[in-house]
Amino acid sequence: MRAGLLGMIAVVLGLAPVARELPRPVEVVPWRDVAAQPCRFQGQEVTVRVQFRDLPARWQAGPTRFGPGAFVAVTAWADEQFPWVRDEFTNPQARVFVRKGTELERTFAAARTHQRFEVRGIVREVWRDRPWIELQSAVPLEDEVGEATIIHASRAVTLIEEESFELADEALRQALVAPMPDPAREELARLRAVCAEGIATPPPAPIRPRK
Repeated sequence: MRAGLLGMIAVVLGLAPVARELPRPVEVVPWRDVAAQPCRFQGQEVTVRVQFRDLPARWQAGPTRFGPGAFVAVTAWADEQFPWVRDEFTNPQARVFVRKGTELERTFAAARTHQRFEVRGIVREVWRDRPWIELQSAVPLEDEVGEATIIHASRAVTLIEEESFELADEALRQALVAPMPDPAREELARLRAVCAEGIATPPPAPIRPRK
């Protein structure tokens, strides 16, 4: 009874604790979704995860605000890309922009190739069916598709094409040692399943000519 009375007094006097909403978890959008429907995200804030490649010296800004006088371009691989595939290694899909003279510019100037980031930015414009995103923040992540993983995985792909499945599987085991994003790990696991099927199905014996 006394506890209930004290609670009522606390409410009347404004002393009762106020329930606070917990921060909502950040929704990470796959880059492919933003790239596939850029107009849907125009003017919105998006969070994506990308793997840094470089800072290109030149790009065609066209009618956008993202000219080299005020911005630095950041080129990166999307999580859905597998850089052990030559065409994907040479064609990183993601391009975002940071203002010159900011901490974000210094962050990417010091970044190493293959370093992975969770970046948050606003889709300021859509031009040539591409989202033009101005970054607001970038957080380094621990997992990445590193150089060693790329070397082992690309070797495994070559060995699979040669039907050397046991050697390919060993290369994939080595590729999977490092922490990496889920899409890359799932793809390497799929390749291991291909190897397992190849190992379980020995090639037919060669047909020998009659003596």
